[in-house]
Amino acid sequence: MNFLTPIPALFPGASGRLVTALTAHRATGTGAPLSPADLARDASVAATQVEATLFRLGLLGLIEPRGRGEDVRPVAGHVVWKALDGLADLRRHVVEEVRARAAADLTPAPARLDIAGPVADGTATHPADVLELIVVPPPAAPENWSEQAQRMTARLARHLGNVVTLRTAATDADAALLAGPGATPVIPPHSTR
Repeated sequence: MNFLTPIPALFPGASGRLVTALTAHRATGTGAPLSPADLARDASVAATQVEATLFRLGLLGLIEPRGRGEDVRPVAGHVVWKALDGLADLRRHVVEEVRARAAADLTPAPARLDIAGPVADGTATHPADVLELIVVPPPAAPENWSEQAQRMTARLARHLGNVVTLRTAATDADAALLAGPGATPVIPPHSTR
């Protein structure tokens, strides 16, 4: 999966790039109109492609009614924009998915679970980009705990569409060394280094 630019990855071409640019513009929270020329520049598409896509977005009710060449104003409360906001920031969803998979697949819970790599930091652009799981097993881990962790890793790879690797550390200090300074703590959620 492409976590850096997921909307154009799912909807290739000019339309995906334009919707991405409009989603980013909405995220600024200014509510300011956007000229078609600025939108074309932000989306890296030709001006002729902008009008055709804006016409379709207008039919769907995603932008305010406008004439050809007039500024673009997204409909702020439209349900699709809310969904696209979530799609534009997949990094938060990755943390939630890893936490949910760990809760469902690992008994007892790990003493520590961090994530690192391009998927974790939201820069993955290809399915070969990796999500690294760095785990410290619980103190009284049953014999099959490492098998549980391997199954969880395989499920995450299917759910995320990327390569997921698992590294096991004996202590928090070892985990911090393996994960590196940019890692995101998942369990416990607010651990410090």
